[in-house]
Amino acid sequence: MKIYPAAEMRRREQAAVGRGTSFEQLMENAGQAAAADLLRRLPAAGRALVVCGKGNNGGDGLVIARVLQAQGWRVDIAFVLGSDLSELAELNRRRLQGAVGITFIAANELAGALDTGYRVLIDGIFGTGFSGALPDTVAAVCRRLNAASGLKVALDIPTGLDCDSGTADADTFRADLTYAFAAYKPAHFSDAGKALCGETVCLDIGID
Repeated sequence: MKIYPAAEMRRREQAAVGRGTSFEQLMENAGQAAAADLLRRLPAAGRALVVCGKGNNGGDGLVIARVLQAQGWRVDIAFVLGSDLSELAELNRRRLQGAVGITFIAANELAGALDTGYRVLIDGIFGTGFSGALPDTVAAVCRRLNAASGLKVALDIPTGLDCDSGTADADTFRADLTYAFAAYKPAHFSDAGKALCGETVCLDIGID
C-alpha cells in the first residue's frame, strides 16, 4: 500500500513527467480511471453534478464530466471559485464547450440546481493542497452538497480535509466514495478521514 503526503505526491508527479509523461496526461489518466470505476458502479446513464474549484482537482472533474457525457450522461458543471482556472483545468473546460448534455451553471444557481436532484455529485473543489479553514463561500457550497441526495464522490481528498494532518473543517464535504489518485494520503486513515471519505479506492494513474 502506497501512502504519500502532499509534498511526496508532487515530487512523484514531477518525476513521472521527467520520465516522459505530462501533467496533462496524468490528469487525463486520473479522470479516466475515476470515470471508469464510477461507470462500473452505475452503468445506466443519469444526471451528474461536477463542482470545481480553480485548480487541477477541478480539472480532474472536468475529464470525468467528458467521459460521462460520452456515455450518455447529462452533466452540470459549476465553478465555485471563479472562472480564472489553472491552465490544465481551462484546457479541459474548453474541450466541453458546446458538448451535448453538458451545462455550465453559475455558482449562484447551484442551490436551485441541487433541488432538481442528481444521481452523482462530484467534489473537485480543493485537492491535496488544502489546509486551514474553508472560505465561507466554499463552506456554504459544501453544506448544500452534504444536504443533497445522490452518490457523493470526492476526488483525491474531500474538500475541507487536510491531506497530511487529517484535520477537517466543520463543513468538509462528506463523501460516500473517494478516489485516491496514485496513492493513499495520510488523511484517508485519520479518524476524520475515515468518517468523511466513505469508501476509498486507490487508482493507478501512471505515477510510481
